[in-house]
Amino acid sequence: MKLHKSLMAALLCAMALFSVSSQAATAWATVSKNKVAKNEVFQLRVVVDEKASSGDIDFSQLEDDFFISRPSFGTSVNIINGERNVRSEWNISLAALKLGTHTIPSFSVSGTESQPINITVVMDQDTPDVSELIELQNHLDKTQLYPSESAILKSRLIIKADPRRLQNPKVVPPLIKGMTLTAQGEPNQYQSVLDGVEVTVLDQTYRVTALESGTYTLNAPAFNGAVVYGNNRTGTTKLISVDTKPEQFAITVAPKPSQYQGFWLPSSKLTLSQVWKDQDGNQIDPSTPFNTSVGESLTREISLSIEGLTSEQFPNLVTRYPDSIRLYAEKPHFSTNDDGLVTMTVKQVLIPQQAGEVQLDNLSVNWWHSQTKTPKTANVTGLVLNVEPGEALNTIAPTSTPPNQQPVKVETVTVKDSGVWPYLTALFAVLWLATLVCFLKQRKTPKQEEQRAPYPADDNLTALKEALQRKDVIQAQLYGQRWLQSQQNLRSEDKAEFESALSRLARAFSTTPSENDTQTLLKMLEALEKQTRFSKASKEHLAKL
Repeated sequence: MKLHKSLMAALLCAMALFSVSSQAATAWATVSKNKVAKNEVFQLRVVVDEKASSGDIDFSQLEDDFFISRPSFGTSVNIINGERNVRSEWNISLAALKLGTHTIPSFSVSGTESQPINITVVMDQDTPDVSELIELQNHLDKTQLYPSESAILKSRLIIKADPRRLQNPKVVPPLIKGMTLTAQGEPNQYQSVLDGVEVTVLDQTYRVTALESGTYTLNAPAFNGAVVYGNNRTGTTKLISVDTKPEQFAITVAPKPSQYQGFWLPSSKLTLSQVWKDQDGNQIDPSTPFNTSVGESLTREISLSIEGLTSEQFPNLVTRYPDSIRLYAEKPHFSTNDDGLVTMTVKQVLIPQQAGEVQLDNLSVNWWHSQTKTPKTANVTGLVLNVEPGEALNTIAPTSTPPNQQPVKVETVTVKDSGVWPYLTALFAVLWLATLVCFLKQRKTPKQEEQRAPYPADDNLTALKEALQRKDVIQAQLYGQRWLQSQQNLRSEDKAEFESALSRLARAFSTTPSENDTQTLLKMLEALEKQTRFSKASKEHLAKL
């Protein structure tokens, strides 16, 4: 009896152990094929028969030998005949990067492990070369520089495959230590045709600026990514790696020459030019003296173009003019060409204030030619002005007394017993005198008006208002001075206040006159205009009395 009980207990224990072992989780891994061509895509599936999470398996251990896609994960629950089954599954695409035999290791999930799998990788003769899918071109315009000088790096990425088949594309930017490297604008992407095939092109320009002398290495841009490639003959799909190595350029920066004098301007190309124009926009020949008048404006436009420098490295062009010249200089304007040549344009407006001969000096710029390694000087010639007096702005006020006239001699004859004839004679004499007086008044009136306004003051006032409304500082200065000089009835303190406002507007010429500056002058002009009209009307009324 005791023996029977012992056998029963042992049997129950064995059944319990078998039940526990049968409930333990199991994991297994499978592949769609175990012999593949290099870069050929195949599928890996890992399954565990219990609930798991997507992060329970780390697939990064495959990156050394395979290109891996983003894993897809799912959990399913099946109930059959009252029995509940749970399964978790990972699916991932792989492509072998190297020839030979590689092993997909075992994966451990919930204490159980899958079996490792060996993959044989062979070469496929139909696999295209990387250059047939991606091409990267780099060009550096010069490798010999001086401190502060720049070189232009142009990079072009040509994608010959369908861009939609790119996987994880990334352009690795250029890199250099010890020098400044900046991208010029945004990348330019467009479609083009190369050898009869439509391609996608991405262009980018970089500026490399030297700081100190020495030898440096520039790593040009590179490309990382893969292309999904399908072989119609074999029906296989491959994931071809198209990573490129960065092209390297050696750059030598020579020290600044000790004998150089002046502002440091190293460049392989520098040009200095100018254009003179009169107030009507016609060009002036600086080789001969130019005839002008006081108050008439002329324009000098100077252009300085330098290769290999940025706008921040340009010098200030210093021009000195006599005190008899009023100068208005605009803020320098910069522009950059496609070849990297930067141009600075300075516009100056000159107004002679005194009559006589005026010499406007030449302008020169010292620079260092980085190719010939010699100092250079760029020059533009000045201009000789023959300034004549302007129109007379001050007029002589007309006198209130009429001009001298010859007296009319009247001879009186006494007639005795003449009847009505003396009265008729006196009547005709009075009528003749009245006619003579009217005739003299008609001749005197236009002369007074001509003397009163020899200069078109009203035209100056209208032109001044229009110049202020369009914020034309030069014309406002010109017509403002003319209008003030033609006003004899303004108080001296009002004139001084208006001239001060005009000067403040002139100081804002190098930037941009604000709306408040021009509106203040317009309001002040309106008040002065009312004052002159009132004063003029009062004088005319008193003159009639």
